[in-house]
Amino acid sequence: MPDGEQDVLEFFAQNIESTFQQTLPDLERDHNQGQSRPGTGEALRWYGRLSAAQDRLRQAEDELVVALGAEPGQLNPRQWELAHRVNAAVVERDVPAVILNALLDTVIADAAERGAPQNTAASFRIQAPAVAAAQPHRISMAVQGLAR
Repeated sequence: MPDGEQDVLEFFAQNIESTFQQTLPDLERDHNQGQSRPGTGEALRWYGRLSAAQDRLRQAEDELVVALGAEPGQLNPRQWELAHRVNAAVVERDVPAVILNALLDTVIADAAERGAPQNTAASFRIQAPAVAAAQPHRISMAVQGLAR
């Protein structure tokens, strides 16, 4: 997953839209009208938290850049405080991202389970590897891209 403010939000917006097969505005409209699929409300809520946390991170980064100025040198106490604030904002942004990612994985797994013709041991062996292979890939992409 690409790093950066819009890239993180775009990554999750695309995953939400792919998971629910609708655009975010359509998902919001359906949810507000009480016509949404299971998990939609939670996904929208965590996406909103992610977006708000990303805004706070951007603000903290901007304040640190201004405080650092163009001159290299040792950090003063105020600059250290701002650097710690950026680190805390990254963690604050990563928490909803991880939760949203897990929620989307659960929705995908539930949909795959409902789509299974039968729940026999043989059908599980045939279907399980595809679901299991998709989950770690999605999680690892999110975690790698969220580290700053």
